[in-house]
Amino acid sequence: MKHIKKIKCSNFSVLPKRNIKYVIIHYTNMNNQKSAIKRLQSRVAKVSCHYIVSKKGKVYRMVNDKDVAWHAGKSKWKKDKNLNNCSIGIELINNGNEEFPNIQIISLIKLLKKIITKHEIKINNVLGHSDISPGRKFDPGPLFPWSKIRQNKILKKA
Repeated sequence: MKHIKKIKCSNFSVLPKRNIKYVIIHYTNMNNQKSAIKRLQSRVAKVSCHYIVSKKGKVYRMVNDKDVAWHAGKSKWKKDKNLNNCSIGIELINNGNEEFPNIQIISLIKLLKKIITKHEIKINNVLGHSDISPGRKFDPGPLFPWSKIRQNKILKKA
């Protein structure tokens, strides 16, 4: 992950003081990167994320870390609600029914390490969208390789 390319996006909010405690991993539910980015930029859809990781491992930034991306929706984890306000959202280009390419996961791991270090996020606070919106969201899904993330010392074993 040598260079993170910036993509224009106006779907975000600004909080005077933002305490980043979580990283939320999503899949786009789309195969096509161009369509996924277009949806994440849509003022009608009103969704976004901080980072997108392509199937080829390229990382794009849509929203600055200091700003609130609209990725979590109605969400809760422990005592925290509306996790958009206290999290970084990462979207993986994936339709939800396919394996995640190894190169994509390698880039994700590098990105996670960078974010965790920068914001001093506890390793147990790297979550899937399904964790914070159970029954409503299913990403990153059963094919997401949590074991590879654990092997890289990002997560503790449950």
